[in-house]
Amino acid sequence: MENKLNIGGAINYGIGRLTTRGGAMLLTAYVLFQLATLVGYQSLLTGLLSESAANDQMLQSFPFALDLPISISGGLLVLLVVVGSVLSVVTMRAIYSDIDSIPTAEHTRRLVRTVGVTIIVGIITVLAIWIGSIFLLIPGIFLAVSLIFANAAVIIEDAGIIESLERSWELTSGNRIRLFALGVVVFGVFLVGYFITTITSMFAPAVGGLLSAIMFGSLTLVQIAVLVGAYRQLADGGEQASSASW
Repeated sequence: MENKLNIGGAINYGIGRLTTRGGAMLLTAYVLFQLATLVGYQSLLTGLLSESAANDQMLQSFPFALDLPISISGGLLVLLVVVGSVLSVVTMRAIYSDIDSIPTAEHTRRLVRTVGVTIIVGIITVLAIWIGSIFLLIPGIFLAVSLIFANAAVIIEDAGIIESLERSWELTSGNRIRLFALGVVVFGVFLVGYFITTITSMFAPAVGGLLSAIMFGSLTLVQIAVLVGAYRQLADGGEQASSASW
């Protein structure tokens, strides 16, 4: 019999895992990562604008920018893509198991191989969703939901490329509507966060930038934690993190 996703249980599991010492460490790492990304992005953008007809007022909108050559700021962003992939691997494994012992050898096992496979799987997933969306929005959404656990299968189960896609399709079977509803909730929270930081940045760019790093670092971590909660339920035979029933 197919396991039915308990949305409340997945959310409670994710929040519960983050209200720990290990969760606090991960939250700090994600906020710092968002700040580093902001510095790299604004430095690159400022460098590009300074070579055009940008005025001083435009440049003042990027308070976290450093005076770096475009090659350096661009390289920093590429490096941060790799760092972000490593961070997501360790995070997902820690939330799944032994979060208060982070980092352990289990959290970093086969790290290079895992990061490489997750990047490839991510590209395949994005292409599949994009192709599905070209024809109609519905196929794109369907594929996005069906492949949502592909990276989790790679990171937690050490699955290969094709195996991870098949595993995600299997786990989402019978739960796609519930997973879509969970995705809508997460997207709605991100949308509110984006609105708040955008309005703040219009009046105080530095405060808005700092707020966005804290907010989106936190929300990204919560999103991963809830995803792991949902994955754990469906992959481990319906194991529940709480008694919530949504």
